[in-house]
Amino acid sequence: MAKGAVFTYAPSRGKGLLFLVPVCGGLTALEIFLLQHFDSTEIGTLFILLLIAVLLIAVPLVFLLYRLFSLIFSSYRLERDGLHIHWGLRAEVIPLNAIEWIRHPQEMIVDVPWSVLPMPGAYLGTVPIDEQLTFEFLASDMNTMLFLGTSRYIYVISPRDPSAFLSGFERILQMGALTNINWTTARPAGWILEAWQNRIGRISTIISLILIISLFVLTGIHFESGKTVQMLFSPEGKQLDSIYARISTVNMLAIPVCAAFIWLTGTIVGLRLYQNRKYRRIAELIWVGVSAAVFQCLAAGIAVF
Repeated sequence: MAKGAVFTYAPSRGKGLLFLVPVCGGLTALEIFLLQHFDSTEIGTLFILLLIAVLLIAVPLVFLLYRLFSLIFSSYRLERDGLHIHWGLRAEVIPLNAIEWIRHPQEMIVDVPWSVLPMPGAYLGTVPIDEQLTFEFLASDMNTMLFLGTSRYIYVISPRDPSAFLSGFERILQMGALTNINWTTARPAGWILEAWQNRIGRISTIISLILIISLFVLTGIHFESGKTVQMLFSPEGKQLDSIYARISTVNMLAIPVCAAFIWLTGTIVGLRLYQNRKYRRIAELIWVGVSAAVFQCLAAGIAVF
């Protein structure tokens, strides 16, 4: 093996994808179905109930989409300095000499607890048993779980091929550690705070949020009065006289919702890249680009309304 040998193992993703993709697709279809009914609903009790339903469904949808994102962008990497775990925006680096033992589920001498909100593809979170015993789940499949004992936590992982992971771990032990590394834990909240210290990221985020709020306020102001717009061209591109056409509720919400989606996606991608110092300049460019895109959405809203 080369001096800098690296063994990378993907988690078991099959069951998680079979569960998360249909559920996310179903919730997305339900959101679209509810949004389509805005057009035929007058402002009143039913309209408010539809709006509440849309918002309530959006919360678990975003939660599940992040779990799907984390499952896809996850890996367990063994190097001669330690075990590097990446799970979405979560990262853990465990020194090799800190791993005291590795066991299969049937070899555990204590009852294994459930993780927080367990589901196929996402057994995640910290579960304390007592003052001296805590489980840290970074796994996707109960059938391929391995338990890593350390002085801090019992880490729970689920490589697609547990036997290959154990063989790679033994090989790394035989080769010996090259350097001593620090035990590091990076959680999304920590990355957000670190990125917030970046001047470009902070200013871009503030500007984007102000523009998005302004766009939603503009939409709200014109919600009733702005339901028609002057049409100067037909759908075929022919010039028309001053004809006013009705704007649907969905179309009115499309621009601010699109702006919010652009901001959320760009922020997550930027945070993901900002983890690696080599890509921090790219993350800054993405945040600036998001602000520019949101400004264009606001300009489009002003032009339409």
